[in-house]
Amino acid sequence: MDAYEEHRASSQTPYVLVVDDVATTRAMHSLMLSRQFEVKSAASGQEALQLCAERLPDLVLLDVEMPGLNGFDTCRALRRHYDIPIIFATSHESLDEHLKAFDAGASDLCVKPVSAEILLRKVRLAITQWRERAALRAEKDALQTKAEQYQSSMSERRLLLQFVRTSLSCENPAQLAQNFLQACRHLGVQCCIAIRHEGGESAWSLEGEASALERAVLARVAGMGQLVQFKNRLALSHERLSVVVSNMPDEASEEATRIRENMSALVEMAAALADHLAQRYELPAASPEAPAAVPMEALPGKMAADIRLLLQEILDRLESAFDLMSTDRHQEERIMHAVRDPLERILVLLNQCSDQSSAPVLRPPGD
Repeated sequence: MDAYEEHRASSQTPYVLVVDDVATTRAMHSLMLSRQFEVKSAASGQEALQLCAERLPDLVLLDVEMPGLNGFDTCRALRRHYDIPIIFATSHESLDEHLKAFDAGASDLCVKPVSAEILLRKVRLAITQWRERAALRAEKDALQTKAEQYQSSMSERRLLLQFVRTSLSCENPAQLAQNFLQACRHLGVQCCIAIRHEGGESAWSLEGEASALERAVLARVAGMGQLVQFKNRLALSHERLSVVVSNMPDEASEEATRIRENMSALVEMAAALADHLAQRYELPAASPEAPAAVPMEALPGKMAADIRLLLQEILDRLESAFDLMSTDRHQEERIMHAVRDPLERILVLLNQCSDQSSAPVLRPPGD
């Protein structure tokens, strides 16, 4: 919180500090200003600096001729730290003395004896302008922060979309795990992942296959719940896979919230893709004489129906992940469009496969 916000939080009434070594002048100026402002006074430049450090005023009314730290030096010292309005009250009428005041950092000046009406108007105007400038700076900073957050959010959503794109063509759990770990690395997350499949369970980290300790941790968190954070560890568990993040920031921080949301979305997507891989493992292997790819027309009707259902489940899980990603309708449409073409090609092949199958028809993406 900057000096302006601190003062606004403590008091809405403008606070003016009157600085003059002559007690009667301090009292007179304080009396004039107390009609509209909260007023404190200081008898020297050094005392004024101390009071400003304790509580920043909205404006300083500053005498020039003072023993020790004079008005010009006091003004320069204040300007090194604060941008508050400073008005000189001086008995000097020469242009040279007035220019010295402005060169020292004065916002305005009044010639003694000061007119109460002129002083009140100048102080009120200076405070109003300063508060407006400070409010504009605060608004600009807030907008800049929001813009940076939006840019970061868009970058993260593009990363999630890229993960889906690249993972649709994965041939085995190892490839899916590496795609997942690479996406996490770009999010600034260090983790390991275990994917459960028909042949058992396989675990990986960015360095390769998970160590024995990592495997033990992944096995332990499998039944702890969908999302659990303990200090700098985050565990995410799903029926198909488990993930452990090892470099989480403080649980209450905005950064931790961002990571939890992104990781939840990634895990949901990865689980759907792992289900797809598991279904592929159950397909009959080709004989040595047979071509590597099995024509879709050769698939039994039931198998084609099962694939339809599996593709539908991928779409459903992707749509459910939108809530975790806080996407708007336009962004959801872009993500769905990214997976539409490959799924529609699969649909065409399935529709050619078994016209007599009574299996439910997959809804086209985006409907």
